[in-house]
Amino acid sequence: MRRLFWIGVGAAGTVLVAQRLRTAWRRYTPEGVAEQVEQAGLGAVAAVRSAVDTFTESFRTRERDLTAQLLVEPEGGDPSAVFGRSRGKAEAAGAPAARPTGRVDDDDDLYDF
Repeated sequence: MRRLFWIGVGAAGTVLVAQRLRTAWRRYTPEGVAEQVEQAGLGAVAAVRSAVDTFTESFRTRERDLTAQLLVEPEGGDPSAVFGRSRGKAEAAGAPAARPTGRVDDDDDLYDF
């Protein structure tokens, strides 16, 4: 009975080692290397895309914050109109849009030095 047990252990070990060797052999064939390069490329593309998305979202959030904090609200009432990002109803109908100045007093000097 002990011999039968050790023969089974040896057979199972041989099958396990053979599978591991076959996997390692496949990994270093040209097809296996091509698969590894493809997976690395897909991973790099995903990482770059994620970084660009994160940067874009952070940029837009920071831009909104700075616009709200630093920009004087234009006469039309739409802070994004300063950058030409929104179209008013008059402009959409074909009339020229009024340019928001953002200045409190047009007669006042811009710089006081």
